[in-house]
Amino acid sequence: MKKMILGALLLLITAIAALFLYSYRWNLIHPNKSHNLGDRTFIYHVPKHLKPNPKLIIVYHGSRLKSFMMQILTGHEFDLLADKTQDAIIVYPQGYLNNWNDCRKMAPFPAKQLNIDDITFTKQIIHYFKEQYHINQVYAIGFSNGGQMAFRLAATVPDLFTGFATIGATLPVPANNLCADITQQPVSIILINGQQDSIVPYDGGEVTLDGKSFGYSESAPFTAEHWRAASNASHISTIHYGDNAIQMNYYNKANNKKVSFVTIKDGGHNIPNKHFRIPISKLGHINKDIDVPVVIWNFFFKDALSL
Repeated sequence: MKKMILGALLLLITAIAALFLYSYRWNLIHPNKSHNLGDRTFIYHVPKHLKPNPKLIIVYHGSRLKSFMMQILTGHEFDLLADKTQDAIIVYPQGYLNNWNDCRKMAPFPAKQLNIDDITFTKQIIHYFKEQYHINQVYAIGFSNGGQMAFRLAATVPDLFTGFATIGATLPVPANNLCADITQQPVSIILINGQQDSIVPYDGGEVTLDGKSFGYSESAPFTAEHWRAASNASHISTIHYGDNAIQMNYYNKANNKKVSFVTIKDGGHNIPNKHFRIPISKLGHINKDIDVPVVIWNFFFKDALSL
């Protein structure tokens, strides 16, 4: 037993060391910029030869994470994609005490308990980049608690954004949803869920983490249908990534809104990508067939009929 514990501890230390070495090496070559808005902060990546009037992509981390960790968990792929096109700035805001004030009534976060105004924080970020870089489109991406934050933005300030993406998040049930009374406007959104997610159940139910309850949430298919119905979008195509990931695409030509729903059959509560695949047992299996940042990028910037 002692050898097993020591082995597990060594594996954990090795994984943490690899994570920080990876981050250190990246930032030597591609140093982040940072900015403070009062007591709130964000880091961001700007391509070296940025084109005029770029897009702004805001990436919200999951609970208990730091903004730079979201860069690592996504394999820096959003930064790499921005470098390739030279027409997007990637921003990683820092949540209040590492979490966001989303729509869930039962979320046991300081940001929720203190009713931190993350909507205004987001507006301040957008204003800063409009002033400094003359951005012309804004997109929101969120993982887990960050995905719930993206849901809140899509419900309360949809006109600020061109598109949304959520990973490992499902809508809270009405009794747990502070935004339930808001009439949802049509938005373009892609939703990505692992069918083996042990934290946010794919089939709906109670969301728990380390024994703490976040209340009950709808299933992933129900969540996807909510957004599809809001845009009155029709099925146009299906994409398979290997045997275990499938993307259903919907589009409404009249309002130019598109909705995609990605199910990763063997996926856990993580962000599959090609550059960062260090397994974290609590978060489950990492699918190797789908590259989630690339899928999101294509959803944002490809014509709906080309998906």
